[in-house]
Amino acid sequence: MKRVKWLLLFSLILNVIGLIFFVIGFSTHFWLESDKNYRTSSGFESLGLWEACFKDFSHKTSYNGKLYNGCWWMFSYEYEPIREWLNPPWLVAIQVMMTVSLLLQLVGGIMGVLVFLGVCPGSANFLALLSISTMTLVGGVISAVCLILFGVKSDLPEVDAQWIYFPDKNFLSWSYALVAVSGFLSLFGSMCGFVAAMTARLEDKYGERPNYDGHMLRSQQTAY
Repeated sequence: MKRVKWLLLFSLILNVIGLIFFVIGFSTHFWLESDKNYRTSSGFESLGLWEACFKDFSHKTSYNGKLYNGCWWMFSYEYEPIREWLNPPWLVAIQVMMTVSLLLQLVGGIMGVLVFLGVCPGSANFLALLSISTMTLVGGVISAVCLILFGVKSDLPEVDAQWIYFPDKNFLSWSYALVAVSGFLSLFGSMCGFVAAMTARLEDKYGERPNYDGHMLRSQQTAY
């Protein structure tokens, strides 16, 4: 079981680092950022999954000339007049999927620690490792889909853009990059987890086992 322990430990390290990156990227408002040279004209500063920052920004549908300043939660009362524009359906879908991805990775990480501590011995070890790896992989795939969708939608040409103004003056920032790195770490971590699961399965099936009186027995092919 030493090989399984080492594989699981390596998988846990990758997954924990990936989860830290994911949480930072998930909670910060630097997925999309404007070029500092054009912030005065656009009014947009930065945006994340849950928070958007503006400086003297006025939306084209704001007939009373309301200016938006500072960083506010997407669903705050401050952004009520422009919520449909600021938080379109595709961004809501990303928020939901990223939340699901976070939950999967959190549950997978907790289960990984429990397995590493020996809570799931015997045949249950294989099922636990398989479940952990599957959850981590699915979480990574979901975050990858979200990253692709966000990248495409935030980089539409000016004529087709129906979201943040001057898309050619905006760029994907470090929060987005952290989630991307987290996805790669989750992928490699899940691969190590799958290898650990298969190794545990083989060792449980063909490895040495103690019988009822304490002697070690080896599995042998039946002789005819």
